[in-house]
Amino acid sequence: MSLQALAVAIIVPLAALYAVWTLMGASARRRVGAWLATWPLPAAWTQRLRRGEASACGCDGCDANTAKAPPSTPTVIRVHRRR
Repeated sequence: MSLQALAVAIIVPLAALYAVWTLMGASARRRVGAWLATWPLPAAWTQRLRRGEASACGCDGCDANTAKAPPSTPTVIRVHRRR
């Protein structure tokens, strides 16, 4: 096995796991995080997984996004017909 094949054999599965983790929903990520917290991992990782900080992003699709507050007043949208 060449060095290039060994590097590919390591990098491709890690990239696939990262993509799955990033695209996974928040509830599934929490379940997987709770399951991973039972493994013998470093203490900092286990604490983060148990606290529910198993998020990979700050987007609107998960519970981690608290910076974006809903607008306090409704926004008026005007639609104009083309002539």
